[in-house]
Amino acid sequence: MRTAASRLPKGFSLEERLAACASNVESHPKDRAGQWRCWAPLGERRGDSYAAVVLDLGCGKGEYTVECAAARPDVLFVGLDVDGVCVMRAAERAIAQGVSNAVFVLHDDSDLSETFGEGELSAMLLNFPTPFPKKKKAHYRLTHFERLMSYRPLLAPGAFVRLRTDSMPLRDFSLAQFEIAGYDVQWNTDDVRGMFPNEPWSGYEHKLVAQGAPVCGFAAVPGPAPENPQQTAPLSLVSYLPEDIEDLAYVPHGMQGCVENMKGRRANRRAKGLSEWTRPII
Repeated sequence: MRTAASRLPKGFSLEERLAACASNVESHPKDRAGQWRCWAPLGERRGDSYAAVVLDLGCGKGEYTVECAAARPDVLFVGLDVDGVCVMRAAERAIAQGVSNAVFVLHDDSDLSETFGEGELSAMLLNFPTPFPKKKKAHYRLTHFERLMSYRPLLAPGAFVRLRTDSMPLRDFSLAQFEIAGYDVQWNTDDVRGMFPNEPWSGYEHKLVAQGAPVCGFAAVPGPAPENPQQTAPLSLVSYLPEDIEDLAYVPHGMQGCVENMKGRRANRRAKGLSEWTRPII
């Protein structure tokens, strides 16, 4: 279990805290595959099934997941994260707010096919996923086309995948990946908050917006499956930055270093009387 050990109090036991909030934690998610609509804590029974199952992939501390669940008690929201402390805090939040239709899963494996059944998900939410700006880590992005292909069997007819991010480079990379994977974009905006003003907030979104971040994103549904999808898009998020980086009002999270390097290179070339440096398309 990955934990933020340096920020945890002395004597902290993740196992004990997870056990204390077991009513909103699923410790055996593979046993639930295909049966999430009837989810209830082990040892309990649910009289009827949920109308839909929504996956919040990379749910963090669960603020957004819990608020969505509170607004839709007929829908089961499954929050999945690789950080055990985040899963614990999300479950504790659900219990504190009396929300029973939000369940959280500690999941280290990128393969979701053993956790959810075919056509089981009505939606997948990707809220501010880690951008992994470097080319060599592109395959870790939740919107890489290979991952998008693996999501397809899990989505019910008409189900959508929705991305929200502060990173327009990640958004533009992702649009290319969804196209490769045969998805049809339903909407695309540079201002998700303006489009959905009553959308719940997460603590992370509050933090980014306070720093001047935009919230852009889009939603897409699977179209006809491509027979032999191939990666054709640039993989480094640097390739998706605008040429006029000096005028960027906001630098996306995780890209501050490369933007400063690009500004420095251009300044050095100008000082030497050399032609303007442009970022490579890679």
